[in-house]
Amino acid sequence: MLRALLADFRAWGAVHTITTLDVRLATLTLPADEVIRVAPGQHEAIVSALLARSQAALVIAPETDGILARLSAQVENAGIPLLSSSSAAVAIAGDKSACYQRFRQAGLPTPLTRRTGFAAAPRAAAEMGYPLVTKPLDGVGCEGVCLVTGPAELAQALAVLHRATRQEQILLQSFVAGTHASVSLLVTESRAQPISLNGQEIEIGCPFVYRGGVVPLAHPVAARAFDVARAAAGLVPGLRGYIGVDLVLTQAEAFLIEINPRLTTSYIGLRRVVPFNLARAIWDACLRDRLPEKVALTGQAVFAKDELLGETL
Repeated sequence: MLRALLADFRAWGAVHTITTLDVRLATLTLPADEVIRVAPGQHEAIVSALLARSQAALVIAPETDGILARLSAQVENAGIPLLSSSSAAVAIAGDKSACYQRFRQAGLPTPLTRRTGFAAAPRAAAEMGYPLVTKPLDGVGCEGVCLVTGPAELAQALAVLHRATRQEQILLQSFVAGTHASVSLLVTESRAQPISLNGQEIEIGCPFVYRGGVVPLAHPVAARAFDVARAAAGLVPGLRGYIGVDLVLTQAEAFLIEINPRLTTSYIGLRRVVPFNLARAIWDACLRDRLPEKVALTGQAVFAKDELLGETL
């Protein structure tokens, strides 16, 4: 998605772009005006130097272990405007347990979720009932996520999860059968505007495997999904720019799963079907408090994970 974003900024033509790139990816070409190659251990110092030259910064990183929140805070501490969510918003949205509590307090549809430890998980799972899903507190994608249909499968799921997270606390979540989807939104200080409903091709098992997606997704509860995603975004102050909200759709309801306070893979498909430049729209949302006046998607974009290896970082 870094390559896609930089291509959109280049197509807009109004900004000079600088990006960092890990030296281990030296053969990757990126459509930026400057590409600064960074060796392990150099990142913080190089980013600090680059921020001194910048008028704005957009952070692409996972929420795992607080990485996205720390990098966002580094930008804020340098006094540079973010083209993405605040570090405080990232910290809230990146904690799936904290998000669940906000969803429940607001009366939004979301599966029963319980925070527990590895040792206490068997008892908590028995109290919740099966089937259920095990997942990390702050993981991205499907990392460490498993479907558990009964007590005999729980040990394997916990072993998968233990390899995926450094934390002692984990989540158990009631399994909802339905269509895996996400809503892409553009968010300003005062408004959240859904742009598209996206399908997610996820192979359910232990672990779950993300295979790709489709933008947009036609579904009977699409309007409800937009309403629920917009309401969820309003529960986390400081969300800005492009965000994604993951859901599971049944024929009657849109169930909230989590908020992704960052660019998501759906960006790659969405940029092909929106009638405007997405990079410029992110800039306008974050720095001008402005959203697109009208969104009318054209066509449909289908993408597979294996086809994205040259586009994602």
